[in-house]
Amino acid sequence: MTKQAGFLAMLLWVVPALADHGGPPVAGQPLVVDVRTEGEYRQEHVREAVNIPYDEIAQRIAAFAPDHDARIVLYCRSGRRAGIAEQALHQLGYGRIENKGGLDDMRRNGYRTD
Repeated sequence: MTKQAGFLAMLLWVVPALADHGGPPVAGQPLVVDVRTEGEYRQEHVREAVNIPYDEIAQRIAAFAPDHDARIVLYCRSGRRAGIAEQALHQLGYGRIENKGGLDDMRRNGYRTD
């Protein structure tokens, strides 16, 4: 596969993910990642969050945070899956990761939900 074809194939995969599950972070703001399932995300999620299920985060995070120094905020329902995702990201070399617990914790900390 040529470099151009590989790039186009990657775009076909990434662009729908950005459109359906949030977008890249606003400059100066952390990337907020909901690591729950797509169904849970659709029911309610933090307004600026992207949806990357915890068991897919290692394969998909680079599309949203190519910089390993990016600040990443994780949440799920209780904090357990966010903890698993946090460990996976540390193993990939990401260093600025915050496990904020569950969706209720995010609301208490001032995040708005949709």
